[in-house]
Amino acid sequence: MKIKISKTNLLFILIGVSILLYILVKATISSFTHDESYTYLYYVHTSFMDIISFKDWFTNNHILNSLLMKYSEQVFGSSELSLRLPNLILFCVYMIYSFLLFKNKNLLLHIAIFLLLISNNALVDLFGLARGYGLSYGFMMMSLYHFVRYFDDKKIINIILFHAAALLAILSNFTILDFYLALLLIYNIVCFMDSKFITHKKFNLFSANKVHILPFLIVCIILYEPLRRVIFNSKLDFGGKDGFFSDTVSYLNNYILHGIQLSSTVSVIAQFIITLIVLIPFGIIMRKIFKKDEIFYTKNRGLIISNFLIILISIAIILQHILFKADFPIARFSLFLFPIFMVYSGFLFLYISNYYQKFITVFALSLAFIMSTSFVLKADFRSYSEWEYDMETATMIKKLTAFHTQSTTDSTNIKLGINWLFEPTINFYKESKKIDWLIRADRKGISPNDDFYYVFKYEINLEDTNKYKIIYEFDRINTVLVKNIHN
Repeated sequence: MKIKISKTNLLFILIGVSILLYILVKATISSFTHDESYTYLYYVHTSFMDIISFKDWFTNNHILNSLLMKYSEQVFGSSELSLRLPNLILFCVYMIYSFLLFKNKNLLLHIAIFLLLISNNALVDLFGLARGYGLSYGFMMMSLYHFVRYFDDKKIINIILFHAAALLAILSNFTILDFYLALLLIYNIVCFMDSKFITHKKFNLFSANKVHILPFLIVCIILYEPLRRVIFNSKLDFGGKDGFFSDTVSYLNNYILHGIQLSSTVSVIAQFIITLIVLIPFGIIMRKIFKKDEIFYTKNRGLIISNFLIILISIAIILQHILFKADFPIARFSLFLFPIFMVYSGFLFLYISNYYQKFITVFALSLAFIMSTSFVLKADFRSYSEWEYDMETATMIKKLTAFHTQSTTDSTNIKLGINWLFEPTINFYKESKKIDWLIRADRKGISPNDDFYYVFKYEINLEDTNKYKIIYEFDRINTVLVKNIHN
């Protein structure tokens, strides 16, 4: 049986495979990072029940990621690629659902939206790490697709897949809980509007939600213990102390602009523009609803859902800060908003194209071209932005091993003095590569009794050749591996 692939779909496949290959190569050759290593050392080798119940409630333990690392290691070993493999697989899921969300829409806009969703460096990097973020984005996109799809075909399978994917996303990254709860509220809003515009029947809360009862109950049972431990033990320190706009919206701007640094004044203007992009369509949506514009409602349900989703998540973040003193999400903690915003932008483009098709098509394609070009120019096979300091740790271990092998003595119990930032990854390589002659690294800093040092250059005086013999300098991150001559 021959499988026919249209030229259009082949284009999407080629784009997706190109980025997947980039992530694959990077995941293979780049050093493990601080947070990945911590997960491996402290959670991967604990029991299934300890992981799933969130026994160790430290937020580094992304539950599903820890489980998948555990079983991936058992099957494929402890290489960087095998431990990162689950996230690479979920990138495929993310791309498939990014494609499906806008399938059968305006072709050129479909291509533009697809490129915008998959060509962001910060987002793509997290699919190449053994952390829960990439997993959560893949499952989140899957959940959103089936949620939107349900209102088109009313098939129960879409509700089941919505809940299942949302559960897996939350188990990968607890911040996705806001996404899940917001969609449950939006479901009732949309059902209420359906009763007004389509069925013309009285809205019944129980009848509308009975399809959710069993899957929601299962989600609650599975999440109860982990969330209980998070609420009572975690500080919810997502990094932002200043405010929703200056923290979370500012970082969203940063992701949309691919890391372009803005002055404080321009940053405020950009935050204002992002706010208008959400609030003006919200005003239009509400006006259309109050005018009982049935045609608008039925043709733009995706726009309505995604617009409400952004607003409700924003409200949830602010309320969590007020009620629980939770930090405002920044950096990787806020990145889940980027794909949601891009999906919303896609539906917004489709709506505007009803009135200004040529203009919005050219605009969207130009934006996609600029962002894709930026992605290619900023692509880095060895560094991950928030963990750049670890990019040479794997190489350093190789240099140290080679030096030790070439040494005339057969020394064991070698002590490596380090900056504390390198501790988890050094111990990951010691354990995964079974380097028995190296003593486990600690976070106590350097001491005169250390045999070697791996530190930032500013931490020791390299000009003192009576104390140190330089083995290798890593200029890109200004670190150095040296032998302590006096020991």
